[in-house]
Amino acid sequence: MATDQTSTRVDGQNEVCHVVGNTLFTSYHTRPGGTRQDVLAVLWGQELRFRLNDEAVGWLEAPSLPASLRNRLLLALPWERDLTAAELQEHLAAGGVMFGRQQQQQVSDALAVAAYHAQTGVPIVEWLLSDDATVYDHLSEGHGLCWVHDWRHYAKLRPVVACHLQALQDYRSDYWALYRALLTYREAPSDAERARLRRAFDTLSERTTGYDALDARIRKAADKRAQLLAVLELPDLPLHNNDMELAARRRVRKRDVSFGPQSRAGARAWDTFQTIAATAAKLGVGLFHYLRDRLVSPETTPSLAERIAERSRLAAQPAG
Repeated sequence: MATDQTSTRVDGQNEVCHVVGNTLFTSYHTRPGGTRQDVLAVLWGQELRFRLNDEAVGWLEAPSLPASLRNRLLLALPWERDLTAAELQEHLAAGGVMFGRQQQQQVSDALAVAAYHAQTGVPIVEWLLSDDATVYDHLSEGHGLCWVHDWRHYAKLRPVVACHLQALQDYRSDYWALYRALLTYREAPSDAERARLRRAFDTLSERTTGYDALDARIRKAADKRAQLLAVLELPDLPLHNNDMELAARRRVRKRDVSFGPQSRAGARAWDTFQTIAATAAKLGVGLFHYLRDRLVSPETTPSLAERIAERSRLAAQPAG
């Protein structure tokens, strides 16, 4: 699963369109914000629930939440029980628990993610591909980062000394050489090549060039080793997020032409028809004929969801 987001004004108010998808579908969801909880609501497919359990407590042990406030929170909330947003606020008010804005966000994120991971109603997203925005952290078991987005940090460097410029050029050449090697690995993964590519990444991320700004950027990329090398664990995972970024740009073009929906119903219409159009294109289905056939003869025209299920079933079958 991959995701991206872009702004959309609904009735003159700034909101955010979240785009999620894979090789078989693209889905648009306009929500009030672009927070971790908004992303989670899209992945979950419903309004959030909140749960206090061991996972949430582990998150809340971060130093930014005082121990005394954390203890009052533990006393105020029921253990291992899902709460709606309204019920959560009622329990907090009854327990006299007051948070600052940042603390409120942190606590709500922890409780919402814990509830999502504890539920069994929908499959939990195992791998999520995104840019490096923090709102995508902790939502899935595995998190892959886009190499194209990562390189944009290097592209912002503006060396003026000749040796610094040469260092950046040399690093760029080796960076994209490793990227191409990872693309090759996706076609024929093996344990030996996986180990070799890990060593190659480590060698690249340990390089010291003498260009301080570049060296600092290299160290930051080294901290993202697991996310940038996620493809070694899941070869089907793309190395870039171009598909979702292009999908977000379709919303931008729509926004440029129509400015923005004037109501919540209008936002749902935008999301629905952009989802249908983008998914039909991925499935090789003509949009006009699909809409006509679904209206005229729905009993003999498979829905896009049915087509996706069939494609998924075929893809899951072992090669004969």
